[in-house]
Amino acid sequence: MESNFRKQIEEDIYDYQSKFPEVANIKKTEWAFNFWVLDKLYSQDEQIIENNIIDYSDCGIDCFVWHEEQKDLFLIQNKYFHDKSKLTLDYVQNNFLMRPLTALKQGTYTRSKELQNIYTKYSVDSNFLLHLILYVTNNTCKTQEIMKALQSFNQNHVNECAAIYDLDDIKNLYYREPIMAKKTMTYRLPTPNKGTYLSANTSSYKLPLLIDARYIMTQVYNIYKLYQKAKEEGYPIFDSNIREYLGSSGAVNKKIRDTLLNMDDRKNFFYYNNGITVIAKSFKDCGTTKGKFRTLEIQDPQIVNGCQTVSTINEVLSALPEETLEKDFQNTFVMLKVLVIPDDKNEAMIDLRKNIVTYNNSQNSINQKTFEANSDEFKRLQREFRDRGLLICIKQSDKYKYTKEKYKKATELLNSNKELMKKYGMAHLKNTKDFLIELEKLLQVILAFISTAQDAIQNKSKLLVPDKEQNRKVIDFIKRNDVTINDIIALWMLYIRSDYERRNGESKKIPMPLYVIHCFSKYECNGDPSKISSILSDSEKINNLIDVYTATFTTYVEDWHSKNSSLGYNNMIKSQIDYPLMEHSRKTALTLIEQLKKYALTKS
Repeated sequence: MESNFRKQIEEDIYDYQSKFPEVANIKKTEWAFNFWVLDKLYSQDEQIIENNIIDYSDCGIDCFVWHEEQKDLFLIQNKYFHDKSKLTLDYVQNNFLMRPLTALKQGTYTRSKELQNIYTKYSVDSNFLLHLILYVTNNTCKTQEIMKALQSFNQNHVNECAAIYDLDDIKNLYYREPIMAKKTMTYRLPTPNKGTYLSANTSSYKLPLLIDARYIMTQVYNIYKLYQKAKEEGYPIFDSNIREYLGSSGAVNKKIRDTLLNMDDRKNFFYYNNGITVIAKSFKDCGTTKGKFRTLEIQDPQIVNGCQTVSTINEVLSALPEETLEKDFQNTFVMLKVLVIPDDKNEAMIDLRKNIVTYNNSQNSINQKTFEANSDEFKRLQREFRDRGLLICIKQSDKYKYTKEKYKKATELLNSNKELMKKYGMAHLKNTKDFLIELEKLLQVILAFISTAQDAIQNKSKLLVPDKEQNRKVIDFIKRNDVTINDIIALWMLYIRSDYERRNGESKKIPMPLYVIHCFSKYECNGDPSKISSILSDSEKINNLIDVYTATFTTYVEDWHSKNSSLGYNNMIKSQIDYPLMEHSRKTALTLIEQLKKYALTKS
């Protein structure tokens, strides 16, 4: 079955056209697709995207992306096909593979002076790599002869590589991390010259994957300076960490803090603390000494375990006088484990890196659910919801990060979600905490739509367990071709509106939010998610729906208790819905609401 992922692309393009009316060519869908590619697949800043699009008489380049630190230049062509149009071999060999490359090599590319200057300046660099990329919005482009031509090109070019992505590929890329410029950083770590560090020669131990492993006893002051340098240079030192900082109020972090502040006890810090694990691109002993210290150079350090230790060290030392820090903490040490993993595409090394992150966190409160929550599908949801002013919490640290750091004030969120909140009658929400979404709760809402309210209530614990049916169901739903991000947001907004009505109702129990989602699926959508957004297209329809199900559940609860007088409310919500009773309650509600409308008309 051919992918119909175009529905998501078209929805996003429509959103761009509404959001950026000032962009000159945004109304032209073929041009706007370039905007989509740079935004969704390369995470380019919206302010520079327009300048990087050079569509129309473009010599085979529709847009480009430049990652200066990695010396990666992406020349991108996009074919926004509405049908099963096919690429020709001639087009691929000449327009795609040779035309732009020839013009840049000859210095004759005039459509973008910036692009020509980048190529001229950096193409002589041995680390420079030119990526020729073609995105096509159907699944007919990968013919045998075209793929053979592509393979031949890649085999015969050292500093250029080419790739073609069809619609199925584009969908898969959409649910992966965007191709982004990576920051680099080198840190020179001083360690006592008379001290020793363990260099584990993995080849001597006949370990299957040969990586450099070092165990270093270093001063906490050096860890503080490492953190400070990363912060100053904008280097994401916790990018590979599963949870980031949870704040200093937790029990473990408070003990770390108290030990560091205790002038007598801080010398025992090394014995109390489990240490810090870092994955690095490279490590070398510089062979240089300064006083009592020798210098070790670490390239691109990523803290994968010990985030709480590092962040608390920074928090404590930042609050103390800078001029005496080094002296005050000269005898306060921590263990640093540095694992050097080459930055390559070797699958074994990629798996090893992932497993190091997993197993280095297996002894603390990070469990299987936390790792599953960090999957690509959920991270894509998080990015898309955030663009619309809603904050999905995936990592344990997300709540702290959003409320205490990134969105202390909700102004940016309100600018993005104002119309959405107004539409769903939730315009009274004004604080950052109002827009936080627990990932498991969102997945419960999805499960209630595709399964039953009981399934969502009773099997919440299985939603983030990879081998469970509930987990498979919600991920399949998220990636369905007829489900878009706006559909999922609409379901969430219907849920929080229902929950708001429940909390502010007389009984505090009606309407039942997950039941509303299930009944909405069964009776309004007939199980078809492609109907979600059209049914919830305006405030009047949403308000009417809430009225219907408030009345429906009022009748349903009364009638259910009449039939099951010995059972309570909790028994009811855990039981299978009595569908004949629910359908009768819904018909009664619809009749009542219709009568009230007629009565209101006669009065007016």
